[in-house]
Amino acid sequence: MATTKKQVTHEQEQELVTEDMSFMEGMEGMGLEGIKENQAVSYLSLVQPDSAAESEENPAGTWRNSASNKNYGNMIRVIPLDFRTIWNEREADPPFRSVGRYDPHSIPVETRMPPKGKRGFPKMVNPETGNEIQELFIYAVILPDFPEDGVLYFNPTVGSMRTCKAWNTQIASQIIAGKQAPIFGYSWNLIAELAPNPQQPSKQITRFTKVIRDTICSKDIFVDHIKPQLDTVKRNTLQITASSESEE
Repeated sequence: MATTKKQVTHEQEQELVTEDMSFMEGMEGMGLEGIKENQAVSYLSLVQPDSAAESEENPAGTWRNSASNKNYGNMIRVIPLDFRTIWNEREADPPFRSVGRYDPHSIPVETRMPPKGKRGFPKMVNPETGNEIQELFIYAVILPDFPEDGVLYFNPTVGSMRTCKAWNTQIASQIIAGKQAPIFGYSWNLIAELAPNPQQPSKQITRFTKVIRDTICSKDIFVDHIKPQLDTVKRNTLQITASSESEE
């Protein structure tokens, strides 16, 4: 006669772990760091016109979750958790994807001036690959309206750096209870817009163009979604290296 596998209900599972689990006290999540750090990295990216990411669900000029393909529209509310300045290496040819990220001054670079008679700025180049090195930023953020989406990383390209620098100044100047606020003290609305492409005037690109301060971070968001991430998010920001996902 065939045996029937006994089903254990959720309530019965809870009874099994209420006997005496004090021997595991203080070990919450222990050993899971490696698993968490090797999970797919989610980027908060901008959907560019004519890019692989653009679709009916992800129109150009909007924010997108690179891991889930979730679209957030042209304005997204974020709380920053961490920030780094990086050297970003990108391909010399279209679609100009990121192929490496480094700590500033951690690799040798050559400074190349614009061709004689042409306007422009000096460029840093990786002498081993010939690729341009750009000094950019990486932000680790959570979305207080979508906390279930976890930590996302925003790696803006050159076109958004002016707005990012203005945002950094605002973040650093915030005060809570008479003291300088932590980086996660406030939420911020990030606005994306389509703008003329300086390299191809007949086309458009998506840029992060405006930031508006929103509300102070709530206790619930801090306790449930920020505090548990603070130890690992700094390591993860530093460990982000080559990736094709960024603002593009």
